[in-house]
Amino acid sequence: MKEKIGIIGGGNMGAAIINGIYQDYIVKVCEKDPNRRRYLKRRFSLDIDTIEGIIQDSSIVILAIKPQDFDSVLKELSIAISSARVRCRKRIRIISIAAGITTAYIERRLGVGIRIVRAMPNLPAQVGMGITAVCAGQFSKKKDLRDACNIFDKVGSTVIVDESQMDAVTAVSGSGPAYVFLFVEYLNKAAKFLGLKELGNKLVIDTLRGSLRLLETQKADAATLRAMVTSKGGTTQAAMDVFFANNVEKIFKDAIIAARKRAKELSR
Repeated sequence: MKEKIGIIGGGNMGAAIINGIYQDYIVKVCEKDPNRRRYLKRRFSLDIDTIEGIIQDSSIVILAIKPQDFDSVLKELSIAISSARVRCRKRIRIISIAAGITTAYIERRLGVGIRIVRAMPNLPAQVGMGITAVCAGQFSKKKDLRDACNIFDKVGSTVIVDESQMDAVTAVSGSGPAYVFLFVEYLNKAAKFLGLKELGNKLVIDTLRGSLRLLETQKADAATLRAMVTSKGGTTQAAMDVFFANNVEKIFKDAIIAARKRAKELSR
């Protein structure tokens, strides 16, 4: 029999998760926006329910809501869990994908003994190629982590980390797609500057796609492959000299540190 999963929040990431799992699980969703509710019901042929209904009928509840909406949803969840049958309270498991919200914070709001898993997916989950880090709360069991991994494996791949690493994960893979898009944006602008107005975008995207595929399939790291492209005194070396002169490595390091610092500041 298929497991029942309730998803609170049907925005971009919520919809990405639904798209990955709705054929393998019985999925219900709680979404406050009526237009979004209609879209989700039409797109996935799933049931729309209240928070109380999802708590009563689901073994796993995924919180796919924005941090600014989190406290109000936790309040409703707390009321729904308190009024639920004892048997229901014991089996319920919560998976939160909200950035900066710790498992301890959720446990304090929902009550002692609630099994919490925290997850940090990223945007490529929308095309089934996300990477999601998961960590366990104080009362979670190994099975809870396995079940969370099974869910997020449907939209990419998963890694299990300690919660102390989640701010770093947020800085690297959570924000990481933006760094890639920035690189593509700037390389595309440079290509257009050189006169490749129509062809530039294809050259950039196909070069990126092929380079990543090469990195995945070759038994060599990025530094080794970079050296293979860089002939001494050649065109690539001229470009590398500019990158190194401007200390691009330090720029990347400083950027990642700033993102992690901000993640820590937002944590609660």
